[in-house]
Amino acid sequence: MSEKRIVVVVPTYNEAQNVRNIVPQILSALPSADVLVVDDGSTDETAAIASRYPVRLVRLPHNRGRIEARMRGAREARFETLVFNDVRVIPENNLLKVISERGYEPVIPEIRDYDGSGWGFARFFYLLRCRLYAPYYPLSRERGEFWITMENFDRAPKGTTCFVCGRDRWLASQPDDAGRDTSDDTRILRKMVQTSPILRTSAVSARYLQRTDVSAVIPHTFERGPRFADYYLRSGGRYFALYAGIWGFVILALPLGRMDPRRGMSAAGLCLAVYAGAMVYLSRRWRDVPVVAVCLPVVAVAFGLGILKWQIRQVLGKR
Repeated sequence: MSEKRIVVVVPTYNEAQNVRNIVPQILSALPSADVLVVDDGSTDETAAIASRYPVRLVRLPHNRGRIEARMRGAREARFETLVFNDVRVIPENNLLKVISERGYEPVIPEIRDYDGSGWGFARFFYLLRCRLYAPYYPLSRERGEFWITMENFDRAPKGTTCFVCGRDRWLASQPDDAGRDTSDDTRILRKMVQTSPILRTSAVSARYLQRTDVSAVIPHTFERGPRFADYYLRSGGRYFALYAGIWGFVILALPLGRMDPRRGMSAAGLCLAVYAGAMVYLSRRWRDVPVVAVCLPVVAVAFGLGILKWQIRQVLGKR
């Protein structure tokens, strides 16, 4: 594949500041690519700012969600090879060269999403990913690369933050439900690995500017809750049994606590023990314990409320 026959699709919604900061860096890193910015019905200055740069701008009249925005980008692409690149992602300069020489898709580059901070949400999410995706995360240049297949799909880190794929493969792998709560990345990639493994490689990388301010972390984590639940918490999902067990505990603990306060105290004690266990489990060193102690409740509540939103919609029969 030729470097000059690659389209970089940048979906965005109300990201004026990131468009201003990141789009010039994408153009600098990938000067030979055709950069296509898809504005998903933004109500801020996203489209106006994007139009200042030498990119192709596609504007959707209303906010349709990530699935529709990326689909529009794929359909508008002039060439077959696509690089989906989030507006918080800065690709490495050699991205096009490496994927052209490799001649294979689908590919997920190494995503450098941790800035080395010893405190705050940056450190917390790094610790969380280390536990959730061991031994596949972090992916170092020494470790090289691995293939995501049906066998390791649920245990491997994946996503379309920066993702190389053929247009036909992308269009053929879309989920049946294009709703906002659909676990789009996971369902799309699962369809792909049924026919071809996904290469995750450290031969090329991209830097992800992670949300670290609480005002940004909370709404983003809340939005991720329903998408996570749509795939992992349905019957047969990786965490379905755990989720069902939590609901069973809540359903039993509430009436028992009202009938016998001592049992209610026991349930509260159990919750505190689980919290303490989670702090120890996620921490890699003693200095991580206060990080987890502060960040875990914030993330758990936001994520849990997102999952609850999904559960309520399921009960009401809404999709």
